[in-house]
Amino acid sequence: MKRLNKAGEAVKRLVERRSNGGVHVPGVWFFDGAKLVASADRLGPARMVAPGTVAVSVSGRQWMAVGGDRINGAAGWSFVSPYVEQRQVNGDAVRFNDNAKSLKIRTKLDAYLDYFQSVKGTLPDSVVLRREQLSACGALPGQVYKGVRLEAYV
Repeated sequence: MKRLNKAGEAVKRLVERRSNGGVHVPGVWFFDGAKLVASADRLGPARMVAPGTVAVSVSGRQWMAVGGDRINGAAGWSFVSPYVEQRQVNGDAVRFNDNAKSLKIRTKLDAYLDYFQSVKGTLPDSVVLRREQLSACGALPGQVYKGVRLEAYV
């Protein structure tokens, strides 16, 4: 059996302790890095947590809050592997323009990230785009999209 990541191990220990003591076990635990920050009965909307927060259910499933920013909360949840350590999200989140060119670039970027994750099992650290692609999307070099840093080709 594969080893769980730090968040998965922590939840496993907490559930075992609480179950043995007859105490109510929440449905979901929230981690910022390796630090437990909250627990709740259900996952709920992503806007209540900061991007990069990892949510772990009692059953062991894990989600990472993606998109958005630390002030307004994350934009959504992305299912992640409970066997891979999730890196902290450093950098500002991208807010893409809503024009046809930006949507086309974002669609291709999503397809590339899905392909990369299916092959390697994890997302890349960064993705390099041409400057005109970044400006068409309304993004700046160094901003983060789905946990991946966008960089400009020089």
